[in-house]
Amino acid sequence: MSRKMHSSYSPFKVFLHKFIKQRFAFLAFIIVSFIVLVGVFGSWLAPFDPYRPVTLQYADKGIDSEQMTSQRVAITGVLSDGSAISGSEIKNIKVESVDRRIASIRRMTDGVTLTANTSGTTYTSIESESVRSLIGVNVSSDSEAMGQNIIRIEAEQPNKVMKSGDRYSVHLNAILSDGSTINGLDGIEAFLLDGQEDKQAFNQGSGFVSAGSSEENEGGVQFLSLDEELATVSQEGIVTLKGQGDALVQVTAGMVSTVVHLPIDVQEITPQLVSIVPASTEVSLVDIYKHQPPSSLHFFGTDHQNRDIFSRVVMGTRETLMIGFVSVAIGAVIGTGLGLIAGYYGGRLDNLITRFTDILLAFPGILLAIAVIAFLGAGLANIIFAVAVFTIPIFIRIVRGSTLALKEMTYVEAAQSIGVKDRIIIMRHIFPGTLSVVIVYLTMRIGVAILIGAALSFLGLGGDITAPEWGSMLSAAKDNSGNVFHPTFFPGLAIVITVLSFNILGDGLRDALDPKLKE
Repeated sequence: MSRKMHSSYSPFKVFLHKFIKQRFAFLAFIIVSFIVLVGVFGSWLAPFDPYRPVTLQYADKGIDSEQMTSQRVAITGVLSDGSAISGSEIKNIKVESVDRRIASIRRMTDGVTLTANTSGTTYTSIESESVRSLIGVNVSSDSEAMGQNIIRIEAEQPNKVMKSGDRYSVHLNAILSDGSTINGLDGIEAFLLDGQEDKQAFNQGSGFVSAGSSEENEGGVQFLSLDEELATVSQEGIVTLKGQGDALVQVTAGMVSTVVHLPIDVQEITPQLVSIVPASTEVSLVDIYKHQPPSSLHFFGTDHQNRDIFSRVVMGTRETLMIGFVSVAIGAVIGTGLGLIAGYYGGRLDNLITRFTDILLAFPGILLAIAVIAFLGAGLANIIFAVAVFTIPIFIRIVRGSTLALKEMTYVEAAQSIGVKDRIIIMRHIFPGTLSVVIVYLTMRIGVAILIGAALSFLGLGGDITAPEWGSMLSAAKDNSGNVFHPTFFPGLAIVITVLSFNILGDGLRDALDPKLKE
């Protein structure tokens, strides 16, 4: 029975049991495994070619780019009697974009179509006769708020036949771009006069000047009778009626306008258009030519050259892991070999290797890597070599320390006493004893190597700056980091997750391989 229990004991099972109990380390192992699989199968996982702009690939993938850059907005006309008409019934519609470089607008049967040209914010106008409304347009400009502006103004209509000589006081409501409402003439004028300089500059760029506007009252609400023989109006909104017919008073606030319909001594009221109501007060469009925001089509958005960031992060996993694995593997092999030799033989050889290690460790890691790159030149292979040189002295020191302790063990002295060759003692008796320390530190150094490699690429020492490598991606996106976040956020997040996962995995391996640590 005891023999059966003894034969079932497995050091690997003990290690595995201890490792799985460390939840964070086990989760880090799963993440690292996933990252490695992404690196291996990245070319199949990337939805777009990471080297080419996505606009050149849309046709091949059957994507209609016009649907991304354009949006159709239906419009409705409101008549003076409160009834509504469709956009196709509104006559003599004129549409205009305040800044055509950002977005353009064109008339459709029952509405308008807005098309993005480049990133930014602007307004588009819809005008018929004396009535004008606005639509706010935000093109791939998450960091730039639209700000509030009056997009439509409404006036209370009398809806009854007036008599010559009557007086009528106009009551107004203004609708803002965020959907809120300002009631009353005083409130609207206060809004228009607040920050008047900015609004005047905006209006001058629009090319729109309403009838009766003047420079001295450009910042407030303006009233204008469209037929002085039928009605006169003061700038306080008091209308005095005279004559007979349909008197119209235009009310202008900033870039929008409406009319007040005042029928005077008529037999039948003929409704007049008093407002144009778009289905959306603000429209968000996509600039497909650069810095597309994250979406279902581009999970991480696109960069300044309109390349898919998700595809570049996925493809960059291979290069980033190659820098980490290959450089640390080279450093571990050379450092372990020199550490075994120095610790086992001692004497002058040990002094020589130890002094060499001290010299390398006297330089900060990143400076040592930069010095190697400066000597060899930029390039992926040279980055791997530079990080390997930075890694070698670390392994020399930890392996030498373990070797000094192991060579004093009884089984090593016994092997020496019977004449076993030194290289056999080193490889069969001492090296296996240092293997657990090497594996743990190798895992932890991969994260450091990835950081150093990304830093070198960020500094422009990685060779091909168009390559989908995480450090190079950060370097290319840094100039636009103040305006858009996603080109730097996602490569940076990939580096953080990868380095953190390797570090936590290394800590877990160290605890699981430590025989002194009890369960």
